[in-house]
Amino acid sequence: MTRIDNKKDIKKKKGSNKKVKDKKVEIVNDNKTKEKELYTSKEVIIVMIFSIGIGILMCFGGISIITGKNYLAVTKDLKKVVDTYYAIVDNYYGELDKDKLIDGAVEGMISSVGDTFTSYSDTESTSSFDETINGSYEGIGCTVATLEDGTISVIDMFDDSPSYKAGLKVGDVILKVDGESYEGKNSNDISNYIKNSGKSKIVLTVKRNNEEKDISINLSKVEIPHVSGKVIEQDNKKIGYIKISLFASNSYKQFKNKLDELEKSNIDDLIIDVRDNSGGYLSSVTDICNLFLDKGKVIYQLEDSKGKVKKKDTTKEKRKYDIVVLINGGSASASEILASAIKESYGGDIVGTNSYGKGTVQQTKKLLDGSMIKYTTQKWLTPDGNSINEVGVTPTKVVELNEEYFNNPTTENDNQLQEAINIIIK
Repeated sequence: MTRIDNKKDIKKKKGSNKKVKDKKVEIVNDNKTKEKELYTSKEVIIVMIFSIGIGILMCFGGISIITGKNYLAVTKDLKKVVDTYYAIVDNYYGELDKDKLIDGAVEGMISSVGDTFTSYSDTESTSSFDETINGSYEGIGCTVATLEDGTISVIDMFDDSPSYKAGLKVGDVILKVDGESYEGKNSNDISNYIKNSGKSKIVLTVKRNNEEKDISINLSKVEIPHVSGKVIEQDNKKIGYIKISLFASNSYKQFKNKLDELEKSNIDDLIIDVRDNSGGYLSSVTDICNLFLDKGKVIYQLEDSKGKVKKKDTTKEKRKYDIVVLINGGSASASEILASAIKESYGGDIVGTNSYGKGTVQQTKKLLDGSMIKYTTQKWLTPDGNSINEVGVTPTKVVELNEEYFNNPTTENDNQLQEAINIIIK
């Protein structure tokens, strides 16, 4: 960014009443100066235009040197886009949404790349993504959904969240928000209102046991719980179980805290569940893998046009107990990195079904209006150098989840989890 400061007044030097040729100023007897008209107005305009052009060229040249990008060529390349935009805006007979035109142009550019994971997100989607991946947001800490009968119900509650402390319960049907009826509206309408109201407190009118009740909830920062766990005791063994729903920025901290808690209970072995975990931050899964692998062991490899780089464990921390990782078709990206590292560098087992098969790495860039583009920059490989892209991670023990679990999702009916327990016990 170039900063242009206002010029300060320049003090005139004292001198005698003489004609000074080099300054082209004529001194008159009444001590007033008069500038000679040395150029015509047309010539002055030409000189100004030429000077501005030189300035622009120098500016683009300087930026190009600093960034290594030829912005003059980029500007020329985008002339077709700009010309099309103004042709439509200036001449279209009907009303236009300029924001939609811009979004459509960006989306078209992204889609032409031909990569599923190179994408564009508008400002609303970007805001939602940021909240999820950053692991916290300003709100009340519960999940609501629109049910088949059209009612809006609370389906989940975060521990120690504002809604939990205020007395909201899972199963409550939301009728009003701050006195306004939400009949005929959906759960997104409530979420958007809470997010954008600017209020520090809201009042939900809910229906519970056929009775209406007003619940006042103070909004505050809510940490999204992406990690949960417990101890499973079977056949005189204590088996730790940790579920990771997403590799967000706070997932490593939550995982480490839960692991420490389980290890204080003297667990013998560990099951890590990343089923339906779509991925997340590469740094998050790397830090989690560092807790288990021996120093120097490969976690994954990155490959781009410049070659391959091995990412190794550089920490002294490690574990020696048995580990089983649960995966399925919804386990992608960072989940597959964890599974591959435990399988190939730790010697653990993988139970479930073939994973998604996302073997690429993306970076994000925020645009000026708050929207975001995500684009693929690298391919990642397993510790042994295998590509899982569009193939997935193959379990050491393939187990399809049975229908009984879908009808009654309990630990006992989870045959994939039960198989992981059996492997550890044997």
